[in-house]
Amino acid sequence: MIEVTVNWQQPNEGNNSWLWGVSRGLYAYLNLDSGEEEILYIGKVDGTTVRRRWNRSGKQGFWDSLEQERGIYSHGIIVGLIEIPVGRRLSRELITDIESLLINRLCPWGNIQCRNSRISRPGLIVKCEGDWPLNEHLYVDG
Repeated sequence: MIEVTVNWQQPNEGNNSWLWGVSRGLYAYLNLDSGEEEILYIGKVDGTTVRRRWNRSGKQGFWDSLEQERGIYSHGIIVGLIEIPVGRRLSRELITDIESLLINRLCPWGNIQCRNSRISRPGLIVKCEGDWPLNEHLYVDG
């Protein structure tokens, strides 16, 4: 069993601009147009930066669909810093497992992979803290 905490933060608040340079973790796009909190997309960074993933050319189809199908032209972003137990390693596989668990449980509009099937990691517990916009904060795999 492994319990991880994802501390979500907004990169544009206070001294958090350094979050744009995070290269190992998660990010989520948020709908700012509706009155309710909606996560539009969850992604991971591992070897690239949040800023590069934010670049429209990186996911042209997603951004076009967001505007054409949903009529959403303004959105926010939060960056998820992954905290793991002492003695564990933040591997590429663990980042992928955390991302896919959240996508599978939340089914964000822009994520099409991992919604119906995914490789599970029984015993994985993900706790979302900080600027996480949803009421549910705990996600258990298995």
